[in-house]
Amino acid sequence: MGQGPSLPGPPGTKFRVIGAGMSRTGTKTLNEALTILLDGPVHDSGIQSLGGPVNQIKTWLDIMELAPKAQTFSEQKKLDWLISEVLDGYVATMDCPAATLTPEIMRVYPDAIVIATTRDQAGWWKSMNYLNSLMGTWYLPLVVLWLHKTQVYGVWRERFHQIMLWRYNQEKIEEDTLRKHEEHLRQVVPPEKLFFYEVSQGWEPLCKILNVPIPDRPFPHNNSKGDAAQTFRDHIIAGVLSWLFMLMVFSMVIWLVRNWLLEHFS
Repeated sequence: MGQGPSLPGPPGTKFRVIGAGMSRTGTKTLNEALTILLDGPVHDSGIQSLGGPVNQIKTWLDIMELAPKAQTFSEQKKLDWLISEVLDGYVATMDCPAATLTPEIMRVYPDAIVIATTRDQAGWWKSMNYLNSLMGTWYLPLVVLWLHKTQVYGVWRERFHQIMLWRYNQEKIEEDTLRKHEEHLRQVVPPEKLFFYEVSQGWEPLCKILNVPIPDRPFPHNNSKGDAAQTFRDHIIAGVLSWLFMLMVFSMVIWLVRNWLLEHFS
């Protein structure tokens, strides 16, 4: 939340970083920082898979469905192809669901490094639980029912639950998910390619990881608690407006049908 979808750069753009931090660890801030340092677009998989171009939404849904059950050689090759297709033109990826598929993305981009944003457990869960409380409200799916792209949210959520069960033996993000996720990264990523990073540290350690000079500009800070709340309110407003429009359409149809019936059967 707090950012819009990004368009890919030229095909064949060098993919350099797998952003493997769990949501609410500073991923949106790292997204903006990498865009500056690597001079290219970053693929925020949460935003792109729910609100990006229709072809990217479809590809991510296919990836999320296939990843937990890709056992045969042909299934794994198909998964590789889907990942390369959706990430072509980007310099890095960020956030979930991509963060949960770090080993699969590493197979496609073996030269990329893995940067996992992290933070203290208590602070992370407080922030994550707040986001869960917004996204888990009973009325949200109903309110956004007529918004085209948000109609995929139910399918997205179900497939993300399957990934969570497969990868962490949890159906959803819970209080110990951050610990489980970071333990998983340590198990599957070679130590020389894995870097944990706190966005509160600013430019210096990040530039050292990437071996690039420190830019002469303020370090970005993105996706605060207020950003999440504002994005939630924006969706609610858009949803209410879509309902008003659909009610006007329904009313017009009823009025036309009524007039036609009166004209022909009265």
